[in-house]
Amino acid sequence: MMPAFLVAAAEGESHVNELWFEPIWFGVIAAVAFAGLLALLWSFRNTLALDPHTEHDKSDDGTAQGQHSADGGPGPIKGQASQH
Repeated sequence: MMPAFLVAAAEGESHVNELWFEPIWFGVIAAVAFAGLLALLWSFRNTLALDPHTEHDKSDDGTAQGQHSADGGPGPIKGQASQH
Protein backbone atom coordinates (compact mmCIF):
# COMPACT_ATOMS: atom_id res chain seq x y z
CA MET A 1 0.00 0.00 0.00
CA MET A 2 1.46 3.34 -1.08
CA PRO A 3 1.14 6.55 0.94
CA ALA A 4 -1.34 9.10 -0.39
CA PHE A 5 1.32 11.62 -1.42
CA LEU A 6 3.09 8.99 -3.55
CA VAL A 7 -0.19 8.03 -5.21
CA ALA A 8 -0.93 11.69 -5.95
CA ALA A 9 2.60 12.19 -7.33
CA ALA A 10 2.28 9.12 -9.53
CA GLU A 11 -1.00 10.36 -10.96
CA GLY A 12 0.53 13.72 -11.80
CA GLU A 13 -1.41 15.72 -9.25
CA SER A 14 0.57 18.30 -7.42
CA HIS A 15 -0.54 20.49 -4.59
CA VAL A 16 1.65 23.50 -3.88
CA ASN A 17 1.17 25.50 -0.72
CA GLU A 18 1.39 29.18 -1.50
CA LEU A 19 3.24 31.52 0.83
CA TRP A 20 1.16 34.09 2.69
CA PHE A 21 3.08 36.95 1.07
CA GLU A 22 6.23 37.63 -0.93
CA PRO A 23 9.42 36.02 0.46
CA ILE A 24 11.15 39.39 1.01
CA TRP A 25 8.59 40.27 3.68
CA PHE A 26 9.65 37.31 5.82
CA GLY A 27 13.12 38.89 6.00
CA VAL A 28 11.69 42.34 6.71
CA ILE A 29 9.52 40.99 9.53
CA ALA A 30 12.49 39.09 11.00
CA ALA A 31 14.70 42.21 10.86
CA VAL A 32 12.03 44.30 12.59
CA ALA A 33 11.56 41.62 15.25
CA PHE A 34 15.32 41.43 15.91
CA ALA A 35 15.55 45.23 16.06
CA GLY A 36 12.72 45.27 18.60
CA LEU A 37 14.44 42.64 20.72
CA LEU A 38 17.70 44.59 20.50
CA ALA A 39 15.89 47.75 21.65
CA LEU A 40 14.46 45.81 24.60
CA LEU A 41 17.90 44.49 25.50
CA TRP A 42 19.46 47.94 25.08
CA SER A 43 16.90 49.45 27.46
CA PHE A 44 18.30 47.33 30.30
CA ARG A 45 21.94 48.40 29.84
CA ASN A 46 23.80 49.49 33.00
CA THR A 47 20.91 48.53 35.26
CA LEU A 48 23.17 46.43 37.47
CA ALA A 49 25.15 49.47 38.64
CA LEU A 50 22.25 51.72 39.64
CA ASP A 51 23.16 51.77 43.36
CA PRO A 52 26.81 52.79 43.79
CA HIS A 53 26.67 52.25 47.57
CA THR A 54 26.30 48.51 47.67
CA GLU A 55 27.79 46.33 50.37
CA HIS A 56 30.69 45.03 48.27
CA ASP A 57 31.84 48.58 47.44
CA LYS A 58 32.65 49.42 51.04
CA SER A 59 36.14 49.02 52.37
CA ASP A 60 37.05 47.58 55.78
CA ASP A 61 36.94 50.94 57.60
CA GLY A 62 33.32 51.58 56.62
CA THR A 63 33.90 54.27 53.98
CA ALA A 64 32.94 53.68 50.41
CA GLN A 65 35.76 53.34 47.96
CA GLY A 66 36.56 56.55 46.15
CA GLN A 67 35.06 58.84 48.79
CA HIS A 68 36.91 61.98 49.75
CA SER A 69 37.48 63.35 53.24
CA ALA A 70 35.87 66.58 54.48
CA ASP A 71 38.87 68.69 53.35
CA GLY A 72 38.48 67.46 49.77
CA GLY A 73 41.49 65.16 49.77
CA PRO A 74 41.37 61.42 49.29
CA GLY A 75 39.88 59.36 52.10
CA PRO A 76 41.94 57.27 54.51
CA ILE A 77 44.14 54.59 53.01
CA LYS A 78 44.23 51.15 54.59
CA GLY A 79 47.04 50.83 57.10
CA GLN A 80 47.43 54.58 57.66
CA ALA A 81 46.08 56.48 60.63
CA SER A 82 43.65 59.30 60.00
CA GLN A 83 45.02 62.80 60.72
CA HIS A 84 41.66 64.25 61.82
